[in-house]
Amino acid sequence: MMQELLLMTGLTGLTLIIVRGAVFHDLRDWLLLLRPDDLGYLSTCPQCMGFWMGWFGGVVYADYFLTIPLYAGAVSLLAMLADHAILQMS
Repeated sequence: MMQELLLMTGLTGLTLIIVRGAVFHDLRDWLLLLRPDDLGYLSTCPQCMGFWMGWFGGVVYADYFLTIPLYAGAVSLLAMLADHAILQMS
């Protein structure tokens, strides 16, 4: 149980680093210029990126195939909530 929580928390953190972090600012701008409707949007949406980060984490970590969408949904939700909380603080 703790390993799953750690995994989802870590994936949420990675999602926020990709979507909001200064280190990926140039990459996000490039993706928005090159492919604004798919990859560009994905790189700026914490809920969207969280879904795919959770899906990847589920594929790598989950014991059962049917739990992969649960990882995707959980990380997506956590990323959306964390992003909202961070934006409210700033």
